[in-house]
Amino acid sequence: MSTFRFFFIAISTLICACCKPNSGKDAMVYLNEENKAAESVYVDFLSEQIDQHPEGEDKYLKLAEIYRQKGDESAALDLLKKGERENPENIDLLLAMAAIHLKNENVPELAKSLAAIRKLDADHIDFLKLSAGYSLLLRDYTNAIYFANRAMLVNAFDDEIMNLRGRALLINKDSISALHSFEEAYALNNAPKNFSTVFDLAIELRDLESAKKYLDDFGSKHNQLRLCYENGRYFHLANRPDTAIYILNQCLENGNQEPGIYLELAKLYLQDNALDLANDAINTYLEINNKNVEGLVIKARTLEKFNNYQEAISIYKQAIQIDSTSRLALGGLENLERKVAYLQLIKRKENVQRQVEIMKPLNSKDIN
Repeated sequence: MSTFRFFFIAISTLICACCKPNSGKDAMVYLNEENKAAESVYVDFLSEQIDQHPEGEDKYLKLAEIYRQKGDESAALDLLKKGERENPENIDLLLAMAAIHLKNENVPELAKSLAAIRKLDADHIDFLKLSAGYSLLLRDYTNAIYFANRAMLVNAFDDEIMNLRGRALLINKDSISALHSFEEAYALNNAPKNFSTVFDLAIELRDLESAKKYLDDFGSKHNQLRLCYENGRYFHLANRPDTAIYILNQCLENGNQEPGIYLELAKLYLQDNALDLANDAINTYLEINNKNVEGLVIKARTLEKFNNYQEAISIYKQAIQIDSTSRLALGGLENLERKVAYLQLIKRKENVQRQVEIMKPLNSKDIN
């Protein structure tokens, strides 16, 4: 288990007059829905311990993880930096900071953290996994696969490593091998992240059978989760657009905040030539993910349908700046530029023909 991912135990016994939380490593707590009432008690206690005894990394790690669970990663990062100042070169603090930088895709700060960790333990499995993730951010296949393979030598049964390896293979356009890695990751651990990667790739490969298999399996093991977004994508792939649109709109009506719903709806509406609806959906999606290449391509295609060719070309070029290898963006731009060139040629011919008609002498005969 990685040293910077903490799995907390229940702390219902903390709310009592005769006891306080232990600050040792055996007292990690998971602040789930059932014990949120204890959260303020534990946060106050850890904050007090840090003020009174700033040495030692455990208190910083625990409190930072509580902040992360609450979604306050800025507070978590500030706390970890404070802990590092008190505990220079502590690898657990560095790993925890690097994990936040990776999640936030903060490449410069992640690079600094990894450089510091490398000096302490270049073979640490979490360093290897973070380095693979860093390479993925840079779309550096060679180093991503190198660090993932090195991590596999340490633990060949780590689903996170399998997932990283699959993502590296995708950068190299090896979709079939990537699918196998994602399938292995899911077999080791049917966690939501592993389901998402294997299901997403099955959808992308238009592998209806695999998509259905993993959708049913994950749904049966996590029946408390509402998989309306995933079901909508499945029915889209199964060529049942009306069902897909209905399910996805039900997602939104029920408060589902998954941004991909808007992307999927935009594709469905565009396919149905409902351009206003497609435009609204893709604009909403791009407000959330303005650097998503597929979203930009759908926006460009929608603009094409509106005959707004120059803006569509601009959007395609924006997508290519983000990913110069995107076949969707490159192909879309090439086709549209060819179409625009053809239309310009037709327009020039029409202009020349009009000039000829204007310049013809009265009562002249047509020249064959």
